[in-house]
Amino acid sequence: MSWIPALPALLTTAGLVLIPGLVVAFCLRFKGFAVLALAPAFSAAIVGAFGVLAGILNISWSIWVYLAGTAITAVAAYLLTMNKGRQAPDTAIADDVSPQAEPGSPWRGVWLPIAAAGLAAAMVARRLQQLIGQPDNFAQNFDNVFHLNAIRYVLETGNASSLTLGQLQGEGSLGVYPATWHAFAALTVQLTGASVPLAENSINIVAASIIWTLSCIFLARTLFGRSPVVTLAAAVLSAVQIAFPFMLLVWGPLFPNTLALSMIPLLIGIVVMLTRGARLDSDQSLRRSWWFALLLGLAGMSTAHMSSVNALLVFVLPLLLAVWWQELRKLISTGANARRLTTFSVLSVAGAAVALALWVFLRPAFYDSWGTSQTMGGAIGEALTNGPMGTPVNWLVTILAFVGIVHLFRIRRHRWLVVSYAISVTLYVVDAAVERGFLRNFLTGNWYQDTYRLAGFLPIFATVLGAAGAWAIAQYLMKVVGERNARLRRPVPARNLRALGAGTLAAATAGVALLGYFGPVQQYIQEKMSLYYFNEASPLVTPEELELIEQLDEYVPDGTVLAVNPWNGSSMAYALGGEEVLTPHLFANPDPERRLISYDLDSFSPEVCTAVEDENVGYVLDFGSQVLADLAGDEYIGVTDVAGEPGFELVASTGENANLYRITGCD
Repeated sequence: MSWIPALPALLTTAGLVLIPGLVVAFCLRFKGFAVLALAPAFSAAIVGAFGVLAGILNISWSIWVYLAGTAITAVAAYLLTMNKGRQAPDTAIADDVSPQAEPGSPWRGVWLPIAAAGLAAAMVARRLQQLIGQPDNFAQNFDNVFHLNAIRYVLETGNASSLTLGQLQGEGSLGVYPATWHAFAALTVQLTGASVPLAENSINIVAASIIWTLSCIFLARTLFGRSPVVTLAAAVLSAVQIAFPFMLLVWGPLFPNTLALSMIPLLIGIVVMLTRGARLDSDQSLRRSWWFALLLGLAGMSTAHMSSVNALLVFVLPLLLAVWWQELRKLISTGANARRLTTFSVLSVAGAAVALALWVFLRPAFYDSWGTSQTMGGAIGEALTNGPMGTPVNWLVTILAFVGIVHLFRIRRHRWLVVSYAISVTLYVVDAAVERGFLRNFLTGNWYQDTYRLAGFLPIFATVLGAAGAWAIAQYLMKVVGERNARLRRPVPARNLRALGAGTLAAATAGVALLGYFGPVQQYIQEKMSLYYFNEASPLVTPEELELIEQLDEYVPDGTVLAVNPWNGSSMAYALGGEEVLTPHLFANPDPERRLISYDLDSFSPEVCTAVEDENVGYVLDFGSQVLADLAGDEYIGVTDVAGEPGFELVASTGENANLYRITGCD
């Protein structure tokens, strides 16, 4: 399958992610580029919230539920911000202006950032196309067994609730698991008839190429203004770093994490807007719009992956502390009375307590399977040179980010951003270089002490700091050119200088984009393409195994369950063929009967046959002993390599390691 026939699925997914959120953003009275940047988070919020609500009400997940949720959210947004006496926000300070009021021409306020986002999205999408190979290919790695089967679970059960998706892993499993990513993919399948792997690739491409780039541009423009240099630099730099979005689509793969992390820059930008008190105090409707945007953004991001909430918390902490210190100084300098000081103190303590509680309790169960990967010095070097986890050094991003740091300290603005960058570096270094123990778990346990996940945060700040660095360099060059022009006897007209500047900016953008596009990312993609290969050596599903999966409905009666070994890929019959399997995930928590069948089926003892009848198991899908990883031990020996064993009748075969057996030993 070429990528041209895949376009309907890709465009449908993009529409699902953008259009409902656009409607809500307009109802909140946002304007310009902010409408487009905020849209994905608003759409994710609708999917996440109404997926849960539909699950509670026992309503099947469908486009109609999504549309109804969009309508309800849009009406609530419109009523919330309805204010006839609304004031126009001040636009005097270029880098401190609300995205609701785009100053200057529509070209700078709307079309330039959209064009920049389009350029970055094209760069990312092309690299992902190369990584995936064919649109129906899928990452043949650990976590994708769950994710593909979870999409099928949403389609088969009609339940897209984050409160229950984890039940796919079996009885005794915690039901809570973020479902927004899977719900988007399920909608793509429902609307286009796309295969589950194609729907998976579609939402991944949209998240990495569209949501991520829009978020980075939004944050950079919120911090540093509408400068074309800032906009274009943020766009290009967001597309040329390995740690995000590419690494998370390889390691794991961490698909829901990718969706959630792609929204973090946007949420940071919203918090930045809400800390500009005087501006919003003059327009209460505007303040309500931003608070509602924050609420929706948190809902969308948390139902994509809950760990993103603590990431947002720790990364905006320096900004919140800076604002807190300013407010405290203001209270003291104005001679505030004891009542105001007491109220301020109580609120401060309460806020700190809530933040600490979120950090301690809003985390997954203890997980400590990965040790250190670097020395302390090596980890610091990897983080600061934007080459985490042994990936190539990215000098383009590193140099621009360093210039940006120097620039922010020189102008004494947004220094908190440098502290946030230092926090992201610290988290990475601790996880990569500090031995297992309390400190490592306390600081990085929110992300399973997984260094790859923590590496994904580094590009957020490298991108916006790099954009500030590009702006500083452009300002310096403009100053030099202006001074030299002033010394000429016949100065160059301002119109000509503007044309020269525009041409130089276009050429510089093209040069930086090409340099980044053919930089470290190209090498990384070439090295990791094998993860998506679909051939006889594929570790999860081979062509002959897929051929058998596609024939299963000819042999297996409806409602009959297949006994499988998830480690050899046979559990993928659920995702790829819609057949019910006994064990749908590598790390499922099977009940005693399922465990007994998987381990001891070939004994056909009375206990085994009772379990077979109770679970309605009628067939064994045997994909042989080639497994993804040898971590299951002998847990599935009863359903693996059963050829020649009494009690099994061969029904269909498409290759040496692709066989379907009917269980006859319990007849």
